[in-house]
Amino acid sequence: MNSTHKNTSEDNQSPPDDEKAVEVTKAFQAFVMEPLQTVSKRLEGLEADLENRDGRIDKVEQRIQALEAKFDEISSYLKQFKPLPEPAETDEEIVLKELVPDTRSLVARAMAEARQSFQDDQKRIALYLKNAEFWLERGQRMKPMIEQAAGATDEVIANSNQILENLPQEITKSLESSQQGLNIIGRMLQRLVNQDDRLESLTEEIELADNLKEITEDEWGKLLAGEKNEASAQKKITKKLDSIKKSNYKLVSQAGELADKRQKRWLDFIGKQVLPILDGIVDGKKHTSVLIDEIRAQSQESESILDDWYDTYATLSRTMLTMLDDLGVCRMDIAPGMMIDFERHEPASVEADPAMENEQIKEISRDGYDYVAPDGDRQTLRVARVVVVKNNL
Repeated sequence: MNSTHKNTSEDNQSPPDDEKAVEVTKAFQAFVMEPLQTVSKRLEGLEADLENRDGRIDKVEQRIQALEAKFDEISSYLKQFKPLPEPAETDEEIVLKELVPDTRSLVARAMAEARQSFQDDQKRIALYLKNAEFWLERGQRMKPMIEQAAGATDEVIANSNQILENLPQEITKSLESSQQGLNIIGRMLQRLVNQDDRLESLTEEIELADNLKEITEDEWGKLLAGEKNEASAQKKITKKLDSIKKSNYKLVSQAGELADKRQKRWLDFIGKQVLPILDGIVDGKKHTSVLIDEIRAQSQESESILDDWYDTYATLSRTMLTMLDDLGVCRMDIAPGMMIDFERHEPASVEADPAMENEQIKEISRDGYDYVAPDGDRQTLRVARVVVVKNNL
């Protein structure tokens, strides 16, 4: 009985064999199958990634094929055009290329120096010619003015002769010398118009006999062809530059002399040909004024006719001064009592005058004139002659 009870207790403590088998199976599945399932899922994910990558690779290949097709199209289009030629070398580059390295820099500097010198000479000549053209324009303006003044003077003098005929014989005889002076003034103006080549020369066109010289690149190349010695090359370059500068300097000097000659010729014509005519009018009026006063006192009935004749001087003076003013020539503003300016006034004589100071101007014996340029620059055209006070002689 005890034996039976003992077996029953052991059976109750150990599970049956079937149950153990189930447990073992479950444990095996947990140990083996679960990792296999995880690996399987990972493999499935990798397959999906591979499929996606294959799709992207296909797209890349398609893009590459499209680009290759486009490249073929562009290449076919470009083949229709001919290649552009290489830019041609300038003469200066050819010259420098043919020279040995030691002389290239020398020639480059020489070319730059020659070009700068040429441009400077061009500017100087242009300035001189502009000045010469200005004085040519002055001469061309003056010629018709003198012709017009001569015509007006002829009319005024002819009228004065006619007036003189209407005066009593004794008055006519008294004024005969003055009338001859007026007639001479008319002839002097007409001589300027008809016979004086100097007036005509003021209107001649301006020309230079030659043009500025410039050294070309070809001339540099010929000058230094085959030259390999730097010192020898420099000597040739210096000699060539000196030669061309001297030649151009002569032309620049000619242009400067032409401008100076034009200016001097114009100013001399005014001072030596025109102003003496005006001096004759002024002097004639001054010398005749005393005579006119005497005649007025003796023959009052002829006073109005006499005044008409005497106005001839004022009319001629206005005609000449208007012409000179239009040309930029004006009379110096000088009055008795002013101090003498030895650069603008020439002492013709001296006189004592206790009422005045030494070196004061007592009288103007000949008017002085200035030329005033369009820019306002003033230069003395002719000095004035004056009588100067000097006391205690």
